[in-house]
Amino acid sequence: MRLYYQSAFTLIELIAVLVIVGVLSATILIRITPGDANIQTAKNDVLAGLIFARETAMARSDGSSVVKFIATETSIDIQVNDTSIRNINQSYPLTLSDDVTITSIDPISGEQQLQFTHLGETVEQDIILEDEDLSLTISVSGVGYAH
Repeated sequence: MRLYYQSAFTLIELIAVLVIVGVLSATILIRITPGDANIQTAKNDVLAGLIFARETAMARSDGSSVVKFIATETSIDIQVNDTSIRNINQSYPLTLSDDVTITSIDPISGEQQLQFTHLGETVEQDIILEDEDLSLTISVSGVGYAH
């Protein structure tokens, strides 16, 4: 009686190789296109700042505090009664990623400012981020939602 052995890859081995190739591809892609990563990081920072400012204003529901989101060309700041505040993980003002600028600022004041009410409402505006190649727009609605 002869026994024949077949050699092949198991499904688990193939899936493991595909996962490893996927992780390596994502890592290489991020390293090849740093501009994309920089502007995406800046967008995330601005969105997080807008959400934090809105939530801070809503947490102070008595309306006694004025919460402002202030964007300059290269940084964002969140102020309560004209004093920069600190989040658990972040202190403000925050400088944006390298080579990313906010281009929707007022040329006279040199900043773009949103003031949130105790209901989380603000003036509808767009915040435009630009780097060497890309431009992203963050839209802020009148009820304070940003996307």
